[in-house]
Amino acid sequence: MNYLHPTPTDYPRDPLRWPFWLRCTAVVVTSLANFVGNMAGAGISVAIPVLMQEFHKSQSDATQVLTFNFLFLGIGNIFWVPVAMKFGKRASMLCSMAMLAGMLAWAAAAQTFNSLVAARCLIGFAAAAGESIVPDIVADTSFTHQRGAMMAIYVVLISGGSAIGPLISGFMVSNTSDTWRSSVLLCFGMAILDLVLMFFFYPESNFDRPQESFDQSQMLQEFHRSAKIGNTQTEEFVEDSSSTSTTYTIRTPPMSEILRPVSYNSDLNFFLAMFEPLKLLAHPSVVWAIFAYGICLSPQVILIFTMSPLLETPPYLFNTSDVGLMQIAAIVGFILAFCGGGMLSDFINGIIVRRTASRFTVFRAEHRLISIIPGMLIGPTGCILLAFACGHQMHWSAIAVGFGLVSFGTVYTPNIAITYVTQRHQRDAAKCLVLINVFKNLVAFVFLYVAVDWVNKNGYVQVYMIMLMLNILVLGCALPLYYFGMRNQVEVL
Repeated sequence: MNYLHPTPTDYPRDPLRWPFWLRCTAVVVTSLANFVGNMAGAGISVAIPVLMQEFHKSQSDATQVLTFNFLFLGIGNIFWVPVAMKFGKRASMLCSMAMLAGMLAWAAAAQTFNSLVAARCLIGFAAAAGESIVPDIVADTSFTHQRGAMMAIYVVLISGGSAIGPLISGFMVSNTSDTWRSSVLLCFGMAILDLVLMFFFYPESNFDRPQESFDQSQMLQEFHRSAKIGNTQTEEFVEDSSSTSTTYTIRTPPMSEILRPVSYNSDLNFFLAMFEPLKLLAHPSVVWAIFAYGICLSPQVILIFTMSPLLETPPYLFNTSDVGLMQIAAIVGFILAFCGGGMLSDFINGIIVRRTASRFTVFRAEHRLISIIPGMLIGPTGCILLAFACGHQMHWSAIAVGFGLVSFGTVYTPNIAITYVTQRHQRDAAKCLVLINVFKNLVAFVFLYVAVDWVNKNGYVQVYMIMLMLNILVLGCALPLYYFGMRNQVEVL
């Protein structure tokens, strides 16, 4: 591929001029913040029976440590993203991670249930920073043809924390004297480690990129030539080639620039920035992404919330470690979705762009939506399997397979949805991500808040059949977005 979009500038602080290893490292260390936050958020789910006994609470009361954490995970985006815009993404990520470490220490030392719930709320608030900021970091540091794979790193780590947290916590609850407190202290240590990694390996990536002006016909000619010769060169080839249409000099930021704590924007009104994203709700693509993420996330998280009571009672009689091992199915689903939602998305997008270069604008965001087709049935299939496996107490392996399928859907569709929205509304990417993360968490919170009572009253069959219908509906809504988006002759960036 000979044309790079966005085009690197001559400005020394342009993050697209960073070496590839630094751009990848920045995405990984900031995505780890999401991993730690979600590991801490979901890890305690396997300890619900222990919390019920320790604090003398009912199951619905004990799950408040999960539901309210999830709620504040959404609300926190309203605060942290304006902080990132005003003081820099680096400052926002470092402050949130320091706060997360402090709140984890509080949770580990909590002696009353109310104190634990309060700490869990603030853990969710602190962990919210990475949910919206990291995808914007991906947009800052990646070329368009790389964003699917880079976003997959983010989505896998943010979702993987929800699986690995209960897996590790299951063993720690069963085999350590401090039970659930040990797993919280482990998360505290990981938060401190990631704080150090971000301090040294994530330079500030805020950059006011100039509006690009380019010759569209030249781009199309380049893609035609690439298609004819089967060109699969990467950006490193582009960087070293003197015959390409895009050349730039790699620049490694000096240590003084990397360690700069704040990038202050004096022109931004902080309080106005908190509410400005609401106007983007007028865009159907943003509304679809909100519901796609929230609806695809809910089936997996509902099972996480209710798995311990389900599997620790007859006929399964699992212990806490065994319940944690069920998360292996989710991890397998996440890994497969990483390949599908990231690499496959980029591969399909590249093929379609080359074949339609004579008819459509290059790098149209709607091309991403086609990538939903190969995996759009997997998540809904998982809902069907869980409905009957849990509802009729089938063998635990059936529950594991269903759990893996809905976990696949939790990563696959949201990854494509976020990549689609951030490409279509590139200049408002941070605002779009605020809305997506706030409202998708609110959508999921509605289901999770009533999940325990809903399952106990109406059973798993009704719950997961409703989840099935909602998943099919939200995936079907991608069709009009693709049709009408491709009819629009002006790409919205």
